[in-house]
Amino acid sequence: MWKNEQVSMYMSTAAADDSAIFGFGHRNRGQFFALDRATGKTLWTTPGREGENASIVRAGSLLLLLTTNAELIVARANAVAYQEVRRYTVADSPIWAHPAVVGNQVLVKDLEKLALWAF
Repeated sequence: MWKNEQVSMYMSTAAADDSAIFGFGHRNRGQFFALDRATGKTLWTTPGREGENASIVRAGSLLLLLTTNAELIVARANAVAYQEVRRYTVADSPIWAHPAVVGNQVLVKDLEKLALWAF
């Protein structure tokens, strides 16, 4: 239906809502982006330098963005602009595993341990 050459998904999986696809690409040393679901047009991108990879989970109206730099970023699932709500450092070593979300809890596995965070 469409193709977008401005962004690439590399190793991460996107999340979506009714109007947008939220993803993470390797350009600019790792940047988040949103695409219009119908047209594929880039709606916004972050400046970059977020890490090598990120897991993206949609939790209602929020996105949980977990980077390899062990940052858990809570952002609004907004097609108009990137809106970061809060940023947490959740581990002392890189994170490559996808988080598990149950209610207001997030299970995070880094290279050395498993941790349960409640919000």
